[in-house]
Amino acid sequence: MAPTKLNERQLDVLRRICHGETPVTSDDSRLAVTVYALRSRGLVTTAQADGRWSAAPTEAGRRRLAQADPTLAPSTTGSASSTAAEAAELISRLQQAGGTVRITDPNPDERARWRRALHAARADHLVPEGHHLQHTGRDKGDLVITLRPGSPPPRSTPPDESVPVPDDLPPQCLHPAAAQAHIPVCTGCQPRARRILHALCRAAENKNYTVSNTASDSAGSLVITIADSSFPLFFHEGSSEVPDPSGVKYAWQRVTARTTRPSHQLELSLEHTYAHPGRRSHWGDRQRWSLEDKLPALLREIAHRAHTESERRLAQQRKEEETRQRWLAAMQQARTTLVEDHRTETLRRQVQAWQEATVVRAYCNALEDQQSATPDTAEAVNAWIAWARAYADRIDPIFQNPRLPDPPAITPEDLRPYLHGWSPYEPKRA
Repeated sequence: MAPTKLNERQLDVLRRICHGETPVTSDDSRLAVTVYALRSRGLVTTAQADGRWSAAPTEAGRRRLAQADPTLAPSTTGSASSTAAEAAELISRLQQAGGTVRITDPNPDERARWRRALHAARADHLVPEGHHLQHTGRDKGDLVITLRPGSPPPRSTPPDESVPVPDDLPPQCLHPAAAQAHIPVCTGCQPRARRILHALCRAAENKNYTVSNTASDSAGSLVITIADSSFPLFFHEGSSEVPDPSGVKYAWQRVTARTTRPSHQLELSLEHTYAHPGRRSHWGDRQRWSLEDKLPALLREIAHRAHTESERRLAQQRKEEETRQRWLAAMQQARTTLVEDHRTETLRRQVQAWQEATVVRAYCNALEDQQSATPDTAEAVNAWIAWARAYADRIDPIFQNPRLPDPPAITPEDLRPYLHGWSPYEPKRA
């Protein structure tokens, strides 16, 4: 029987587990479902250490990844054995150094290698019994790794903040955004839906979010804004088909017509967008819970999306700034090169003029030395020699006290040949 094909997300997570610089652990709860799916297929294992699990590939997982991405196959075994050896060496160094090893400002590749060794030491149970590992400087500065006695400190998890929804609330007490919201549900569900929106508005404002009824490009019931990110929320009500006896004239007739009736099951959803693939976007009434129970999860998802979008904007800004700096450097280099070319050309013209003046003077000297003109023509020859000497003096830069030439007037188009593909007007490729 052929193995089940992995989807793109599962393949990406398996690749990270096998070859990623950062270990895949329970710290990243977003990957938990995918890791469990890979584990159920025997492609990865999850080892418990220091109060958390960490994922490691099995041989079957390495083979599956090699089948999907053959370019990674040759280094798999070597990479795993190298990391295991580095983990054992790390524990040995810690014991010899009295429990602390400091690596002074390592580069990103070296820092990632030490993190992999830390992860392998925990996952392979190389840490001496009754001790635990701690480290600081994960991303910058000195990396300090410490082997401490005792159990690892418990990981603090933030409490699940509740969003209390009142059982009854007079219309005049509703949050203005909830009172004015457009809610496309049946009349019987309107009071409950507005109480839910009221609770969401209060909880959002407690977190310093902004709530409103409309967004420029959306017709949602409520819009929650965090920094520069806005998230419209849409209310829906389920429906069900029931027999429709309205068309039956006689009691003995069979009812065959069907009609749709509201199910009174409410659902809130975030706008679907490809900017957040694989993220949950719907929360609603089910047999085991109500929509009210899922409001904290909805707010957490909004906060996660806002953080993701903020990170993307910052990354884009950093990228644009890096591009701008490269462009500015290219523009400066282009100006420098153009000025150098201008000076070189000026120097060449001066040297050529000096050489010509020197040759002209030598020619005049030769004329004087070899003059055989008659008295009638001597006056004309001497006049020619005088003019030639004056001409040599006019073109000779030596008599003009040459100095460093002023830079030329530079236009953007003058710089284009020196920019190697950059636009001379803005920081982008031409």
